[in-house]
Amino acid sequence: MPIATYEQYCQMLDNAKKNKFAYPAINVTSIATLNAALKGFADAKSDGIIQLSTGGGKFASGLNVGDMAFGAQVIAEAAHRLAEKYNILIALHTDHCHPKYVDSFLLPLIEETERRRAQGLPNLFNSHMFDGSELPLNENMAKSKELMERCAKNEIILE
Repeated sequence: MPIATYEQYCQMLDNAKKNKFAYPAINVTSIATLNAALKGFADAKSDGIIQLSTGGGKFASGLNVGDMAFGAQVIAEAAHRLAEKYNILIALHTDHCHPKYVDSFLLPLIEETERRRAQGLPNLFNSHMFDGSELPLNENMAKSKELMERCAKNEIILE
């Protein structure tokens, strides 16, 4: 199956809430860890969430590159292709993006989804996590609102 659509991801989350369980969310840093997570989900016959952190994206881009958004994009694109070989639903999520990485990690990934949608392609990621916990509450809320508006326009869930 391909990566879950927005509607399928919402159904996954609604099902988990209704039936009081959580999907595994596996952080990956490479094609090898991505394949291991997909195999684990498939062996368990479980839908699941593949997530990338800023550090995971940086590592995935290559030690001489160090571009967290680029590495996350590479892994996400691979996940889109590899997930087609499995009979489970997979959602893609970014994990704990701190404010200092919004411009270099989160926004480029949202922009890539915008480009993909303009071409009739599915979203790169299903959801993103903005971790504004280090900000004063008013700044956290303002940044969260700004990101939420942009994500909502693109059917991206913002955590």
